[in-house]
Amino acid sequence: MATMKRVLATDIDGTLIGHGGEQAVRDYLLDHPELGVIYLTGRTLSNAHAIICRYGFPTPLAIATDVGADIFWGPNLEADELWAFEQRRNWSPRRLRSALGEISGVAYRGRSSHWRIAFELEDPSVLPLVKECLAEHHLLVRTLWYPDEARLDVLPCTALKSRALQYILQRIRVKSQNCFVAGDAENDGDMLASRYPGVLVANGEARVRECLPEWIVRSRYPGALGVLDALRQWLE
Repeated sequence: MATMKRVLATDIDGTLIGHGGEQAVRDYLLDHPELGVIYLTGRTLSNAHAIICRYGFPTPLAIATDVGADIFWGPNLEADELWAFEQRRNWSPRRLRSALGEISGVAYRGRSSHWRIAFELEDPSVLPLVKECLAEHHLLVRTLWYPDEARLDVLPCTALKSRALQYILQRIRVKSQNCFVAGDAENDGDMLASRYPGVLVANGEARVRECLPEWIVRSRYPGALGVLDALRQWLE
C-alpha cells in the first residue's frame, strides 16, 4: 500500500455532491495528486463507484461503504476480507427481524445491502421500545433514525466511519493530524467528532453541528464548495 503524506477522508452525498461545486472540488483534487482521497459513504460499492466515475473524482486510496461496514482498496477496489470478517461476528439479520417483528408499529422495509436493514416506524415514540428489544435479545447493532422518512436503519455495531477510517490510516501509515475529514450527516458524526481536522459543510445537520469539537470548521458554504474552501485553508 502506497504511503501518502496527507489525505482527504470525505463523505459523498450532501458533502461532495448535491449542492453544486462538484467540478471545482474535482479539479482541485486532480491538481493536487499528492493528496490522497478516501471516500466513506452509506452507499453500496457499486453506487459509490458509479458516482465517483460520473463526476470524475480521483481514484481512491480506499472506499469504506455501508457507513464503514466494508472497505475496498485502491483502483481495483479489492475487498478487505479481514475487515468484513470483523463485521460478521455479531451480525444476525434473521434474529434481528424476528426480534423487531414482535413490536407493534415496526414494519420490515427491506435490505439496501448485505449490512443494512431498514424498518418503518409508525411513530417515533416506538424508538425506545426498539432499543429495549435489541438489548433484551442481546443484539449488538447500531441504529440510524431518519425522521423525514420514518425509517430506522440497523447495521452491525462495528459499522462506523471513524473506526473504518482509523483502520485505513493505520494501513497506509498516515497520522491523524494529516487527515482532513469532511461530512454533513449523522453517520459522519463519529468521524467528525474524532481527533482529525475537518469541516462540517453548511448544509450539515444541526444535531451534528452541536456535538463537534471546536477545531472542526463550520463552513458557510454548502456541499463541495464547503469542502473546497476548508481544504484550501488547511493545505495552504
